[in-house]
Amino acid sequence: MKKKVLFFALVLSFAVILILNFSFVKVNNRDAAIARYIYADKNITAEISSEDMEDIAEILDGKRISVFDLPSCGFDENVAVVIGSKTFCIACDDCGTIYYRDKVIKGYIYLDADENEKIRTVLENYGFEWPCV
Repeated sequence: MKKKVLFFALVLSFAVILILNFSFVKVNNRDAAIARYIYADKNITAEISSEDMEDIAEILDGKRISVFDLPSCGFDENVAVVIGSKTFCIACDDCGTIYYRDKVIKGYIYLDADENEKIRTVLENYGFEWPCV
């Protein structure tokens, strides 16, 4: 009996990991979005313009969410883009990883160098500065 329970727990754990690793970001660029940058002497909370939101949505929409992170990336919920119930914490260094969380899923999104530079450039328009560690 214990072997069956252990086997079931193992299969269930494996299934959860698979589901999380095959989850994808869905961004509706019509949702209200907030740029939040609370660091050092700055306390910024600003609505993101529809033009900038289109750029951000283009970068993030459809990205795979991974449960694994690179150990060197640092995140803070005060350095983030909030779209509805979704929070995208931008790495405070130059790492191309974003910590993602919503009501159900938490994980990491990986950007290539061009996407990383583009999203940071958009956020600099709202007063974000890099690095912020």
